[in-house]
Amino acid sequence: MCAQQTGFVFDNYFLAHDAGVQTKVIMRDKTFEMSPEAHPSAASITQRTKELLDGTGLTAQMLPIAARAATEDEIAVYHTRDYIRGVRALAAGGPAQGTWGYIDEETILSPGSFEAALYAAGGAANAVRAVMEGTVRNAYALLRPPGHHAERNKALGFCIFNNAVIAAHHARKAYGVEKVMIVDWDVHHGNGTQDAFYEDANVLFVSLHQHNWYPELSGELDQIGSGSGTGYTVNIPLPPGTGDRGYCAAFEQLVIPLGLQFRPQLIIISAGHDASWLDPLARMMMTMDGYRRLTELMLGLAEEACGGRLVVLQEGGYSTAYVPYCVAATVEALIGVDLGIVDLYATAPELQHCKEILTQETLSALQEARAWHKRWWYL
Repeated sequence: MCAQQTGFVFDNYFLAHDAGVQTKVIMRDKTFEMSPEAHPSAASITQRTKELLDGTGLTAQMLPIAARAATEDEIAVYHTRDYIRGVRALAAGGPAQGTWGYIDEETILSPGSFEAALYAAGGAANAVRAVMEGTVRNAYALLRPPGHHAERNKALGFCIFNNAVIAAHHARKAYGVEKVMIVDWDVHHGNGTQDAFYEDANVLFVSLHQHNWYPELSGELDQIGSGSGTGYTVNIPLPPGTGDRGYCAAFEQLVIPLGLQFRPQLIIISAGHDASWLDPLARMMMTMDGYRRLTELMLGLAEEACGGRLVVLQEGGYSTAYVPYCVAATVEALIGVDLGIVDLYATAPELQHCKEILTQETLSALQEARAWHKRWWYL
């Protein structure tokens, strides 16, 4: 085993979470059925991503890290036991008794969902274990289902158990880690992760997301933590069309300086790839090269702040065609290789625009965010 290697978490259990299909059309006076369209969070996206990593040779350059089912005690560091039991019952096709919690209408459960969610949480914990024990230098966990929207007793936005929260608690409990930084670059705000650590000064949660997109009014600038945790929740809402240069500027001006001041012992990235220019659920215009650069910036921060200890957890991403390419770019950066993967849309003129755009609206948003968070940090 080489401590300079990148670890990789994947398990076929993740694919057993079937989000189903969409067929119903609702009109004012009737409904009818169309040919089925895959749920936005389809297992095929994860499957195709794994196939691209395998086919390009990236998987072979990483050390496999086994996933496992998280225990109920591990899940219960954040989620209520009633909620855990309710999810199990609903996934098995039975009723959940009492006031156990809530699952929104978009978060579909299938017979394989509960076990998949347990394995995703356990896989995140095992990624932390490998990094903290020095088996690998950093790790990528291609998890499914995602987790950052899940709250204590609520499944939201395709998320069942909060993998990042469980991973951070595992680092603290099993390895005595005192300070964790969680950077959430998913295009939607990580409301569940924010909730988990809102009063905690030992977890710096930084979220970059499309402003007021999902959940509604979640991730506003003034949501900065409370009590001893005041200032340790840092939201950076960004306008549609931010693109590669805007995201890189946000990391250079805000995320990296924050991390250098906080000096975490471990960094966790909630890595949604739904800020891409081809994602159907957002409008942020990132490219695979943009994701490569963000990863490089985070690697630099991890090297300087915490001996390179970096764990990257898959969150959202809904372009079946493009998510695999964005993940591959992220993984290439983690490993430190360039295997010559050509962007799927390399000849599209729109791609170059996404790489070059930097609007005044984005610059103003970054200026406002810096001015706001200067109350607690040197920026």
